[in-house]
Parts: sequence; C-alpha cells; structure tokens
Amino acid sequence: MHVNEDQKAKWCPPPADNTWKVLVVEDEEEVHAATKFALKRLIFEDKKISFISAYSAGEARQILADNADIAVILLDVVMEKETAGLELVKYIRQELQNQLVRIILRTGQPGHAPEQQVILEYDINDYQEKTELTTQKLHTAVITALRAYRDLSIIDNTRHGLEKIIESLTSIHNIKSICMLASGALTQLVALLRLKPNAL
Repeated sequence: MHVNEDQKAKWCPPPADNTWKVLVVEDEEEVHAATKFALKRLIFEDKKISFISAYSAGEARQILADNADIAVILLDVVMEKETAGLELVKYIRQELQNQLVRIILRTGQPGHAPEQQVILEYDINDYQEKTELTTQKLHTAVITALRAYRDLSIIDNTRHGLEKIIESLTSIHNIKSICMLASGALTQLVALLRLKPNAL
C-alpha cells in the first residue's frame, strides 16, 4: 500500500473531545471487550481514553493512515496470518514514518514471536504475553506509553516551531515571514508552558 506525503504521520493536537486515542488491533472480540473494560476508568492528565477497534492488520493500516494522532496501539501478533502484527509494525515505522505512536505488542502465542528476537528486530515499545497481562500490568503499560507519547509529541511540536522560526528569519522582510515567525514563537511558548494546543 503506497502512502503519499499528505498521509504520512505527523504530530497533531489531541482530538477535540480531549481524549487519548488508543487503537486495539486484535482478531478476537473478547479481547477487545476485556481491554475496554479494564481501561474504561483510566484517566491520564485529566483525559480519558477513546478506543478505536481494528480486527485485522489490514483494517488497522487504513485507520492509521487516516488518524495521525493515535497515541498507543495494543497490537496482537497472530491475526490474518502468523506475522500480521509484526508486518504492521514495519508499515507504521517505515511507510507511515510514524515514530510517535507507542506500540505495545500482545501475544497469546509467544512461540511465534519470541520476546528477545522481536524486541531486537522490531521498533516496538513493550512486549506482553496475554496470559500474564493483568489489569494492573495493562494500566502500567498504557500509562507509561501515554507519558512517552506526550513527551515525544511536545518535542516534535517544538521542533516544528523552531523550523518555522528559522525559515522566517531567512526572509523576515515580508509579511508572510513575520507571520511564520510569530506562529513559530507562539508554538514554542505553548510547548514550553505545556499549555493545551488550542491555547494558540
């Protein structure tokens, strides 16, 4: 699947409903239901979780191409084929160029994806066996992932603001550049003060 430049993931403010988007990629309905039940009361930095469900890696690809602001993916390994989840990881990191989203791999068949091998070969952020994943462990994994996503988003947003400032300084004599300079400076201020994106 080819992804053009406009589809590639970039930092976006959290959705208007002020929630964290968590994508659950899993072919078993029971696992979707159990995950939502376990995390439904979870609040991180005054924001709840909004769930998006995908029942195959193929369905997840389209969702990810359309939603650049997904914070965490809870990803099964074995779905339409034995390596579907691992192939999706490569798609996210290499084709979509999305380095922000945190990927938690969950497997019920660790023999198909041994932890040490997967951690070394794939750009994932956590590895969990379903049989050992308690509600508390799931909470801990998701909160850790959300915290990392938040921090990376701030860094990425700051970088974009600095790029605007640098670009505007090369031709500050025209109105467009002055607007870009102001926009870049405001972006930096919002990031430094950790204000909500709509504070701009």
